[in-house]
Amino acid sequence: MKEVKKLLVVLVAAVFFIGLFVLCDKYSENVKADYASQINPSIVNQGSSGTGSKGQTVDAGQLSVEKMVQNMVTKDYSASVTLAAAGDILCQQSVLEKAYNSDSEKFDFSDDFQYVKDLFLTSDYAVATLKTTLAGKYNGSSDEYYGYTTEDSNYNSPEVLADNLKSAGISLVNIATNHALDSDAAGLVSTIGYLDQAGLVHVGAAATADGSTDYTQNIGGVNIGFIGYTNSSNGYSLDSDAECVLNTLNDYDAQSIETLCNRVSAMKDETDLVVVMLNFGSVESDSIETDQQALAQKLCDAGADLILGTGSRVMKPVEKLSSEDETGQSTRSCLVLYGMGALLSGETYASSEKDTDISAVFDFNIARNDFGETAIQSFTVTPVYLNWYNDAIQPIPVCEAKDTDKYTEMLDDNAMDRINSAYEGTITHLLDGSGLTSTYENYAYHVSLQ
Repeated sequence: MKEVKKLLVVLVAAVFFIGLFVLCDKYSENVKADYASQINPSIVNQGSSGTGSKGQTVDAGQLSVEKMVQNMVTKDYSASVTLAAAGDILCQQSVLEKAYNSDSEKFDFSDDFQYVKDLFLTSDYAVATLKTTLAGKYNGSSDEYYGYTTEDSNYNSPEVLADNLKSAGISLVNIATNHALDSDAAGLVSTIGYLDQAGLVHVGAAATADGSTDYTQNIGGVNIGFIGYTNSSNGYSLDSDAECVLNTLNDYDAQSIETLCNRVSAMKDETDLVVVMLNFGSVESDSIETDQQALAQKLCDAGADLILGTGSRVMKPVEKLSSEDETGQSTRSCLVLYGMGALLSGETYASSEKDTDISAVFDFNIARNDFGETAIQSFTVTPVYLNWYNDAIQPIPVCEAKDTDKYTEMLDDNAMDRINSAYEGTITHLLDGSGLTSTYENYAYHVSLQ
């Protein structure tokens, strides 16, 4: 009889625990469904650091409630990083000539960046756009300048430029530009090879068909994805049997735009923040174009957080776009720089009577809270002026040049006129129509997005 009672007790206990398990499992699924939207994929995939965009993420539904609670209790997901960005690096004839040393018969562009490199080196990460090929000596469309060329706007620059950019604090460059195929497919492959040798990360193109043209970098605990694209390649195109790849929109082609938007959405699922580096817009325009704005809105809707636009020789206004749901409520935002100008080029104001000698270095403050929500909180604008002095063409911080005597010996009357014009004119032009305002501090303009 005792044995029968013990058996009944065991059976009752078994039924109780089985029922409890079923109820807990059901409750667990409900909790996971309720809180899945708050779980950022980057929180559960923190191992991605310096990889292509093909990294895998962990689905929120795979997390147990116990594990999720443990992560929230034991880990701090807040982070704050800075991302510096500059416009085009363009080696025109005058830039090549001034970088050449006839005694050593070598090029060196390091002096060109000596007055702005601290803006890159003090940031957590820095990016720019390389608007030339590095095809190698005598491998461009001509060899008119010591084995390199700027003939007919087909650029092939000395490969040491990659090392100089790296030393100046630039970590990543977009090579998807209208000049990407100036030295044909072989020149594009060579460009990638020299960038790899210099340790300079690149987006927008790949040397092989299966190579990644995007890049994801964990910067201070924030996973940031970079995508590079160009709207055109100056009429050049890759042959159908070419092994290399160039990301191009083919002049706002609808299918190409859809492909880019799909890539943005996929990267947004894998990262905290998506940056699209986009070479687009008319060369001479200093205003936002209809096609640019329409494309930017589509990218915002797809998940882009920051669009770094290049292509125009002059700067264009910035804009903060919003993506809305069916009820008209804003669901997310995207900061768009439609044109950043050229950090380095041979352009002068006198040659065009346009502000082709003025650009800026931007520094974005990116923050992530404890719930994995990441956003650009603010950005800093440091206007720069392309100063010609002796044997160098050097971007110089405008506000520091006006407010101090650091550069007095280097600046003639014409240069000071340009600096005075850019001192407040640059930020006024950039924020025109955006509804954003700035404050001035430490030789730069600070813009809050909150």
